[in-house]
Amino acid sequence: MDTERWQILLKAIDHGSLRAAAEEMGFTVSGISRSVATLEKELGFALLHRAKSGVQPTAECRQLLPSVRELLFAQERLEQTAAKVRGADCGTIVIGTAYNCYYEWVTRMMAAFRTRHPGVVIKIVNGTSSELAEMLLDHRTDFCLISHRDSLPVWLPIRQDELMVLLPKNHPLADSESFPVESLKTEPFIDSYPGMETDITLIFDKLKARPDARYSTMDITATYAMVSAGLGISVNNAINHQGGYPGVVERPMNPHQMMEIGLACGENLAPAAQAFLDFVKERLPE
Repeated sequence: MDTERWQILLKAIDHGSLRAAAEEMGFTVSGISRSVATLEKELGFALLHRAKSGVQPTAECRQLLPSVRELLFAQERLEQTAAKVRGADCGTIVIGTAYNCYYEWVTRMMAAFRTRHPGVVIKIVNGTSSELAEMLLDHRTDFCLISHRDSLPVWLPIRQDELMVLLPKNHPLADSESFPVESLKTEPFIDSYPGMETDITLIFDKLKARPDARYSTMDITATYAMVSAGLGISVNNAINHQGGYPGVVERPMNPHQMMEIGLACGENLAPAAQAFLDFVKERLPE
């Protein structure tokens, strides 16, 4: 089986664009298109919906994707194992993080690891904890720094993080020691990352309630600005705290709402990823 064609297909799907896949892989757009067309002819059904806005997998293609990702993951692991037998040092590791404050920690780990394994390429991606957990299960990432999700194969806890309520300084509860969690149901709410499963949406699921979302944004700094303007309240992870933002106070919930932050990874890792995991385990107390 020609796995390169499957790699091309996945790149096109992940980017949502034949052009973006071509640029990353060093092919022409027509070459990418021909490769996908060849797969479609061999399989007997269409794999992509093509439009001016980009490409999307067909329903038939979606049924194949888990097996395709497993195939390419197995190929990568085989190639790295063969290289290890030859004494070579190679491979690519993808690390995802949901929290910007961990970039420094990740990059320090990367720099130290590369002194031992200079042939390994390491990439960083970001997203919400739920997005990255899904990417981990699909072998699109090898490691993720996220809040705990039940579906994760391997979990190394790092710390407990508290969810904080963001209030305008003139809010009646701004001077209180804490914010009643039940009041989240009734206060005008500013929704960060609408439509995504986040640590915040998990709290509302726990409350069996939906926020009274008056405004939304995909940028946490914009959330702080809206709170400062008195448009409503919001919630943020303590480790994503933006200290000293004018007009905003942060209060813990009553009762306290905690999320466990940790490093997630899959099972049966490729040699480069296994080496990185062993390396990180030695340094987790840092």
